[in-house]
Amino acid sequence: MLITLTRGLGQSALSVVSLAMPGKWFRRRLTWAMGVYALVMSIGFMLAFPTVGAIVQARGWRTAWASVGVALIVALAPVSWLLVKPDPEPNEELEMPAEVPAIDATDATLGEALRSPAFWVFGLASSLYGLAASGIGLFNESILAERGFAPDTYYTALAVTAVTGLAGNFMAGAWADRGSLRRVLVAALVLLTLALVALPHVTTTAHVMAQAVAMGLAGGFVMVVFFSFWGKAYGRAQLGRIQGVAQALTVFASATGPLLLAWCVDATGSYAAAFYALAATLVLLTLAALVVRVPVGAEPAG
Repeated sequence: MLITLTRGLGQSALSVVSLAMPGKWFRRRLTWAMGVYALVMSIGFMLAFPTVGAIVQARGWRTAWASVGVALIVALAPVSWLLVKPDPEPNEELEMPAEVPAIDATDATLGEALRSPAFWVFGLASSLYGLAASGIGLFNESILAERGFAPDTYYTALAVTAVTGLAGNFMAGAWADRGSLRRVLVAALVLLTLALVALPHVTTTAHVMAQAVAMGLAGGFVMVVFFSFWGKAYGRAQLGRIQGVAQALTVFASATGPLLLAWCVDATGSYAAAFYALAATLVLLTLAALVVRVPVGAEPAG
């Protein structure tokens, strides 16, 4: 019960708050801010998992959880209190872009956001990446073993994906700041589609590393788009609610990914059919992302 409460009330609340605050604070440099946010979060996870894992092995899970709680109260809470900006940047007048059709740039309510096709295109695209990444992340050693690779290849590919994901955060932040979140998302979906189609056909270590690079870059791009889009597109008035619903989509999809791959391998004896089905769905989402009407704030002015 207590573990469920920490995840349902504590972890979920921290996730929604951390996502919403940069979107409320930054207007002019939101994509850069969210790129840095994604980078810091990725590095934090990379450091936290082995650290907590080492404490669990040495002292047990109770000591590990207690250490995390003490660190949150003694260190992170005071630092957050000191660093949090008291007021967000003021809203700026946004120009209507000429290159794409757009809906009004005013702050949207949750209901208005949910009635916007762009919400579902961007939300489902991000969720589908989470579904694919979670499934591959759990079964990647088995997937590569099916292709004849040793476990060492899996660990190397995991490191390559992590590093290129960080590079993707920087690249997407710079690109989105000067261009369009739509284009960043389309690039991410194309990379992810190619990575999924290629995975059942890798035959050399170079193929595996190239596929890992594509997955990492796609993930870095998707993270920046997901963290930046909602504030730019729908304003700050109900940003927490809107991002909360979007995050719920990604959480559900991430939980479904391993189940989908497990069902596929049980039914067909291989993971390939699941990758092809996901790739076909991504093609449809890519086409939708190219034509969907995007709120004016998520597109460059002029």
